[in-house]
Amino acid sequence: MTPAVDLQHVAKIYAGQEVSRRGTSLQLSGPALWLHNLSRAVQLTANSSRPVQALSDVSLQIAPGEIFGLVGRNGSGKTTLIKIMAGLIRPTSGDGSVAGFSLQESQEIRKSVSYVSTTGWMGLEWPLTAEENIRYFASLCGMPDHLARQRAEQALRDVGLWENRAKYPSQLSNGMRQRVILARALLFRTPLVLLDEPTVGLDPLTTRAMLELIRGDLRERGQTIVLTDHQSAEMEAVADRIAILREGRIWLQGKPHDLAARLAGLTVVEIHTEEMDAPSGAPPELVVAAQPLERPGALGERVWRVHAHRCPEALEQVVRWIEQPSGRIVFLAESEPTLRDLLSLPDDLLHAESVAGQLELTVGQ
Repeated sequence: MTPAVDLQHVAKIYAGQEVSRRGTSLQLSGPALWLHNLSRAVQLTANSSRPVQALSDVSLQIAPGEIFGLVGRNGSGKTTLIKIMAGLIRPTSGDGSVAGFSLQESQEIRKSVSYVSTTGWMGLEWPLTAEENIRYFASLCGMPDHLARQRAEQALRDVGLWENRAKYPSQLSNGMRQRVILARALLFRTPLVLLDEPTVGLDPLTTRAMLELIRGDLRERGQTIVLTDHQSAEMEAVADRIAILREGRIWLQGKPHDLAARLAGLTVVEIHTEEMDAPSGAPPELVVAAQPLERPGALGERVWRVHAHRCPEALEQVVRWIEQPSGRIVFLAESEPTLRDLLSLPDDLLHAESVAGQLELTVGQ
């Protein structure tokens, strides 16, 4: 069976910005203040930056009909990778195919995919209603009017916007505008659907409905779905397989339960403190990693997410380590580790067969 996506050693480097001298060609006219500050203006608009390695040696295969998730922190390369799959940008090096077409055949790829971006609602036509936006987009893509009318209604019903079809974008919330863009992607029965953080800005109920739509109707149509998200819990609920990206590389890849199994034997203790200093002593031996997050504000809130070997006294030992004479603990919980923890644990632990067997300790500063 031919893979829907087959990428081999793909890399992407964004070229740096050369030093420019914008402003030097401006005519010497206008307010004297502008002329006085012209040299400073030149400095402000003369920029240089180094090339950015967005992807490095990425290889993966996605089977037809599979729901494949890309998870990673901001800047890990998720959007660059999905744009390469969409035929919107070409890799600097590497090869592969999408929907049966070479990465060099970007126009053919674009005909075979439906792509949704989290910022796509900025491209809506504001003088048109939600339904008119959908039908207008269908007409731009050459869909017959009678089919566009049927598909627009079905798509708006799928995303829960049919009752709001006559509203203009200015009358819709950000989340509802995002759902209009999702509806546009549902117009076509393309072999491949690419969703770049599709649930950003959506409330929990709508997010659940979107995930059910992905698991249900889109899967039943036989469409291959690739989606990115930084909310690993949502990805865990919908994806057949997941790839975790870090700094432009695929660090881990597999089925959600197999990835979560790497954390077997660990427990997660989350503690929120107010006006409490960080512990000065060494953590207990059972602690594998601990990441504190300080939140700005008058109360000096600090959030700890501590990973420790699972045992009856784990919670007590972690609390005894975190708790200080001053301040107070305002929240305390112990839970099973999830894919979210794979995103936050150090790289050396990620590559272990089981992080529960590692003795290394990482405490965030």
